[in-house]
Amino acid sequence: MDAITNHGKPSLTALLYIAAPFAITALVLCYIRIYTTWKYYKTLKEFAGQPQLGKEPLSPPQVPYTLPFLGNSLSFLAPYPGQYWHKLFSTHPRSTGICTLLLGGRKTHILFSPPAVQALFKARSTSRDVFEHELFNKVFCMSEEQIRNAESGKHFELEMNRQYLTKHERVNELTAHFTRVLEGTIDKDFEEICEFEEVRLYDWLRDRMFAASTTALMGEKLLEMYPGYCEDFFNFDNAFLSFFFQLPKFMMGDAYEIRDRILKGLEGWSEEMHKLSGGAPVDPEGPAWEPLFGSRLNRARHIDYKNRKLNSHSSAALDLGITFGLSSNVIPATGWMLMHILDPNDNTSLLPRVLAELHKAQQPDGSLDIPTLVSQPLLQSIWTETLRLYTDVLVTRNLSEDLTLPLDVDGKRQVTLRKGDNVFAPSWLGHHDAEAWSDKAPYDQFHAERFLHSDPATGKEIFSMTGTAGKFFPFGGGKTICPGRVFARQEGMGALAMVLLRFDFDVRGFDDADKKPTAKFPGYAKAFVGSGALVPGGDLRVKIRRREPVR
Repeated sequence: MDAITNHGKPSLTALLYIAAPFAITALVLCYIRIYTTWKYYKTLKEFAGQPQLGKEPLSPPQVPYTLPFLGNSLSFLAPYPGQYWHKLFSTHPRSTGICTLLLGGRKTHILFSPPAVQALFKARSTSRDVFEHELFNKVFCMSEEQIRNAESGKHFELEMNRQYLTKHERVNELTAHFTRVLEGTIDKDFEEICEFEEVRLYDWLRDRMFAASTTALMGEKLLEMYPGYCEDFFNFDNAFLSFFFQLPKFMMGDAYEIRDRILKGLEGWSEEMHKLSGGAPVDPEGPAWEPLFGSRLNRARHIDYKNRKLNSHSSAALDLGITFGLSSNVIPATGWMLMHILDPNDNTSLLPRVLAELHKAQQPDGSLDIPTLVSQPLLQSIWTETLRLYTDVLVTRNLSEDLTLPLDVDGKRQVTLRKGDNVFAPSWLGHHDAEAWSDKAPYDQFHAERFLHSDPATGKEIFSMTGTAGKFFPFGGGKTICPGRVFARQEGMGALAMVLLRFDFDVRGFDDADKKPTAKFPGYAKAFVGSGALVPGGDLRVKIRRREPVR
């Protein structure tokens, strides 16, 4: 009562009591900002003045921040692709090749020097173990005991990937089944689709590719039991990094509910398939595909789950993980390829040239010769250019010991990173470097022929990626490079071929992210840094007709 005046209003003393915590907090935050800014410029000056080999390597400059623990996290999680990097390089010199951020209380180094990225990929003392542990914990809610079980059998998973996901004959089997299922899927609704005056192309493609990919990998029963998997999966995909970076629950909408529904659906499917198969999947060395568990790879994985003593929740989490690996990137990439090939405002000679290459891979019965398909130079260039322009991955490593990296080709400038630190190599910075990619066309524009070169010996057009090391890595690099990259390329090119060889598309116009007509080619949808293949922020409206067969 002493702090209140006779009129019931707070006294000066009461106001001071109320204001004091806010004032102290403001002073602390102001001090943190001033100190980190001073330290940043001091280190930057020393760092920029280290041109000679033989000097003691320095630690990279740490970008200033204000909030303790969170550090640069909130600005790093900008919701538009490339937004944070544009802001960062408006003040930080790109010539340093590296900087440091404080993300979620952990010091994280950002590499954008191609020689340093190459050296990171070759380093033996780095690993993804910390990242994967946090992934299991934060994204999939696995218990520590289950995480240990998953980690203890990691070498078996690597062997499975080698056996069933990177061997060309096994990947060709998987691709062949994918294209057969996709063919049946698009034939099934062909009459209905062709009756529509307009179809949104990416939306149409996404659902059909997901159904074909999921069936080829996991059998025909999953989507029968869980018909909403496609829609739930892509909603989860949008929120994936929100889980990893632990955004507050109130900022994530219904993402938790969607994740729980997916895991419950996958658990129910797995339990039912084990019952129907007599307790164990068909031997992976048996048929290439069977209806309950699908592919060799998926059958081997489910046998391995039991060997690693993973419970139904953890098994479902890993099933969601493999779906993420084989669908979240290749489906948007295929959509981008298709939209660029059909874009009426771009190179109109592109579609006939693509069709000419596709016909070379088409066999008399209408099926595709996969090795011929993936060896076509223009198709390879389109696929690679799509990955360059539309993928945004964070190649993540944790350091088990101090690591010194070169920042230039001759190794005169070096940087030392400390044990326990995290390192991110963002593909966005390598893929969107104006100096590296503006020789044939502006770096921020799609150019189908960017990776085509004339063979000096024959004069023929060939596909080449010479000079891209450390600048182009959509699937990561080193010993942990994505094992699904071979199937992703075949799946994307196979889907492209299946669609373009069967249908004609009369382009009616573009839609923006709100599904409103626009004159502009679609941009990127909202996405956090490192979201993988970027989803189109819009679509292409088309009328679909059956293509007349070539005679």
